[in-house]
Amino acid sequence: MPSLRIRLSDLKTIIVCLLILNVLSLLSIYSSLHQEGEFINKQILYKQITWIIISWGFLIFISFVNYRIYYYSGYLLYGINLILLVAVSFFGKTIMGAQRWLHIFGISFQPSELSKIAIIILLAKFFSQSSRKGVVRDFLLPFVLVAFNALVIAKQPDLGTAFLLIFLFFAMGLFSNVSKRYFVYFIISGLLLSPFLLSQLKDYQKKRLTVFINPNVDPLGSGYTIIQSKIAIGSGKFSGKGFLAGTQNQFNFLPERHTDFIFTVVAEEWGFLGGLFLLFIYWMIIKKILDKTKELKDSFAYFLCLGISLLFFIHVFINVGMTLGILPVVGLPLIFLSYGGSNLLIASVLIGIFFNICRSSR
Repeated sequence: MPSLRIRLSDLKTIIVCLLILNVLSLLSIYSSLHQEGEFINKQILYKQITWIIISWGFLIFISFVNYRIYYYSGYLLYGINLILLVAVSFFGKTIMGAQRWLHIFGISFQPSELSKIAIIILLAKFFSQSSRKGVVRDFLLPFVLVAFNALVIAKQPDLGTAFLLIFLFFAMGLFSNVSKRYFVYFIISGLLLSPFLLSQLKDYQKKRLTVFINPNVDPLGSGYTIIQSKIAIGSGKFSGKGFLAGTQNQFNFLPERHTDFIFTVVAEEWGFLGGLFLLFIYWMIIKKILDKTKELKDSFAYFLCLGISLLFFIHVFINVGMTLGILPVVGLPLIFLSYGGSNLLIASVLIGIFFNICRSSR
């Protein structure tokens, strides 16, 4: 009974953390939609409220679906996701120069978000079976599947998600029984190929790397967003300027402030304390997932939980890092906080899978 109470307490903690993130998301999006005191683009806020409700519905439903079903449907999910990604190339909706969305029944959906679930499940299946059977079965086959998926996504272009998938392969693999020398070869090969890979980047992507080193190279172009982001975060100081009182936000100096750069809204209005509180909420969620991971005897469940925690961590790390200017801008949203239905839905489904693992392992 004590262990059961602890598990229920952990789930309640995550639920409370998610509800806090939902509230912060709506407050930050509401604030970001103001310009000089005028509330604009109200539909964005209403859509986010709708997506939050839908996401909770999916979370609850998925929490009752036995996680073992994913072990047997991993290849099927990967195949469906790949078909949707290819469909984007022919029927995708282009927004701000990127063709990443499918428009189905009046709803825009980003198939690359589904890749995160598909790849975590696929890698959990592979690595839970690995027992040093050889480089092809243990390393090359899962790597080729992940790399092909990432390549299709990179063509959209969506380098942030493509990088994320490669990171998941590398990070999850290090916790598996696969020989670590394969991953050392992987790193060396990546370093050797980096000049070629950099040459394949589009001009605007190269500019992002340039302004990461020195934003003042193009202060009114590629470096503008990161300069304004750092000004906003710094101006929040210790306790922030207050709700709806952030000048960089309210006077429209911050582009994309309701999506990828929503952390700047939080930091400007609520300061260092607000940003620290937000990171604490994420830390609590990730910690609870990792704590559960240590208890699991089912190898497949272990890698599922590991993949979920790693996905959440890298999303937060990269998003906050790029708003602070310590990482290049790659377009990864801040999970559970940024505006957008696809990312919120997929993150909620992953939490639902984790909840089912907790329920199944009591």
